[in-house]
Amino acid sequence: MSVLTNIKYQYNLRMMQDYISSEDYSEFFNQLEKHKDNKELYFKLLNSLGPMTIAKLKDDLFRSKIIWLNTFNPDDTSYLEKFLVYYSNKLERNMPKISKYEENIVSVLNFQNDIVNLTFEDFVQKSYLYQYLILHEDSKPIKYLTNQLPFFSTPDNFNFTKNTLTKSYLFILDHPYNIYQKIKKNNNNDVSIARNIFLNLDNYSSSKVVSNIKIEMNNQGWHTHTKSWTDQNVINSLNGKIILKKDLIENTFDCLSSIILHFVQSGVGIDLDYKIIETFVNKNPPGKFEFKNDISQKERKFINKYIDDILSSYNFDR
Repeated sequence: MSVLTNIKYQYNLRMMQDYISSEDYSEFFNQLEKHKDNKELYFKLLNSLGPMTIAKLKDDLFRSKIIWLNTFNPDDTSYLEKFLVYYSNKLERNMPKISKYEENIVSVLNFQNDIVNLTFEDFVQKSYLYQYLILHEDSKPIKYLTNQLPFFSTPDNFNFTKNTLTKSYLFILDHPYNIYQKIKKNNNNDVSIARNIFLNLDNYSSSKVVSNIKIEMNNQGWHTHTKSWTDQNVINSLNGKIILKKDLIENTFDCLSSIILHFVQSGVGIDLDYKIIETFVNKNPPGKFEFKNDISQKERKFINKYIDDILSSYNFDR
C-alpha cells in the first residue's frame, strides 16, 4: 500500500469506526462506496470492517438476496438448476446458468492480484463479506447459487450466511446409502476409502482451482453436512426447505410446484405458474429413482452408527 493510500485508509478507518459505534450503518456504506474506484483502499476498508458491520446489521443491504441450492453431492442439483433457469426465463427474467458459490467468490475478488488461495478460515471469517460483494455486483432480483459447504456458526457470531443476505434455501437430500455407494463405485469399490470420504473420518479438506486461485473446501461427513442444513433453527431463520431427491424424481410436478410456492411464501417475488411447471416436466422427464442397497451388513452397521438418527427422521429404507 502506498503512503498516500495508507493515510487515506487510516483517516477513513477512524471515520467509519465512528459510524459503527453510532450504528449509522447507512452512512458507513455510503462512505465505503465513495472509494469504489480505488480498489486497494476500498477492499482494505471492506476487509477490515465489513464482516463485523454486516454481522451487526439487521436491515437488508440490497433489493436482491441469495437463494441457495445446497447439497452434499454436486450432481444432485442439476435437474433443479435446469428447471429454475427454464422457469425464470419463461417469466421473462433472462436468467443465465446458475453458478457455484466458490466461482462467484473468485469472480468478485478478481481485482485482488495478491490473492493466490482461499482457506476455510477465509470462508468462516469473510463469508458475509463475500456474499455482500456477490450481491453488490449482481443487480438481478433473484440470485441462485449452488453450494456444497455445510452451514456453520462461530462463537463470534459469524455464520455461513444470515437473513439480510439470504432470501431462502433448498437442501436436496438423497438416501445416504446412495451417496455412499456412489463414492465407493468412484473409488474402485474400496470400502475403507468410501467410509472415510462419506464420513470424513480424517477431517480432510479438499481443494479446487478456479481462475488460478486455490480454494480449500471444508469437507464434512455426510451426517454433519446434512444436520447443519436440516437444523430447525437454520430452516426457520433462512426460510429453508428440505427436498428429498426421491420426491423430486417420483413426484416431480408436485415437488417443483411446492418449491415455487415456498419461494412465493418466502417473499421472493415470483409468480406460481403451474402451466410452466407442467410443460417443463413433460419436456424434461427426470428418469427413475433407483435405490440399490448393495451394502454389506458390516458396512451398514459401521456407517449407521453415524447416520441412524437421520435415517429415522426421514424414513429412509434400511
